[in-house]
Amino acid sequence: GGMKATEAIRRLTASPTGPQTSFSYFDVVRSVFLIASNPGVGRKRLAESLGLGEGAVRTLLSRLKAAGIVKSDRSGCYLTEKARPIYEELASSMSIPRPIDVGGTWPFPSNVAIVVKNAAGNVRRGIEQRDSAIRAGAGGAMTLVHRGGRLLMPEACDVTSEYPDFARRVLEQLELGENDVVIIVGAKSRAEAENGAIAAALATLGFLNH
Repeated sequence: GGMKATEAIRRLTASPTGPQTSFSYFDVVRSVFLIASNPGVGRKRLAESLGLGEGAVRTLLSRLKAAGIVKSDRSGCYLTEKARPIYEELASSMSIPRPIDVGGTWPFPSNVAIVVKNAAGNVRRGIEQRDSAIRAGAGGAMTLVHRGGRLLMPEACDVTSEYPDFARRVLEQLELGENDVVIIVGAKSRAEAENGAIAAALATLGFLNH
């Protein structure tokens, strides 16, 4: 896709000189979502929400400021006018990761779901999503497609038929459109689950196909 947002994010996280940065593209995406939904958010709160140390957040913010994506004053951090289209493009193609109750499906203490809008055509078997999530620190990921009111696991099974209680539980907790993709990610911590979800969503949008 012609995603300007992903190019901007890729440029931000490619370390031009020296050592690799201590944050990555999913931290950038989470920051943009967080600042957009909490204008004026402070550095401490960002560090807590992102699961990063304050030093890493300082670096991240200075990178975002240098790129003209974030501005800050005494009261906190805001997205710039330049960042709006980036945020809107991300927000129109994917949801923010949200905690989800999956019942006793698997043994991870923290579970989140992310929705990639109208992207069913981009999912083959969900392997790429799972691998991306695990590389980002998650324990496991499950990729489902929403079609005709049913949840399907591409090339595997009709989840609604085979696991009706689980399917109903997921559908009750999310607002889904036709051909939306739902990626459910489990991890040891909320931050790792969210990172995994964003990595998997961006993989679905073609972000990681260099």
